[in-house]
Amino acid sequence: MTIRNLNFMFNPSSVALVGASQKPGSIGAVLARNLVSAGFKGDIFPVNSKYKIIEGLTTYPDLDSLPKTPDLAVIATPPDTVPQLIENLGRRGTRSAVVITAGLRAGGSAQLPGDNGARGRP
Repeated sequence: MTIRNLNFMFNPSSVALVGASQKPGSIGAVLARNLVSAGFKGDIFPVNSKYKIIEGLTTYPDLDSLPKTPDLAVIATPPDTVPQLIENLGRRGTRSAVVITAGLRAGGSAQLPGDNGARGRP
């Protein structure tokens, strides 16, 4: 296993926040606010088709609308959207992703579509 892509996770020059939001208290709003207020120096691309601007940043309706390929994607969307998002990000060349969602199989019983349950088992 290689660690070459970890640099893109821990030192990205650009971040796509998929599921960014203006809804107070939502994880998408908290993540957007934290990225901006923490002083991240790279490009931040909020992604959500419901908004034009989030935290003063132009918001993109989907991944295909981004002006460039992000180094890191932070995904804060429902579990059933994650596989397609990861596939699209990989096709674009995004090197790293963090998924923040509820209901994924990790000791629980929820399962992603197409998940045969084999991954993550000892």
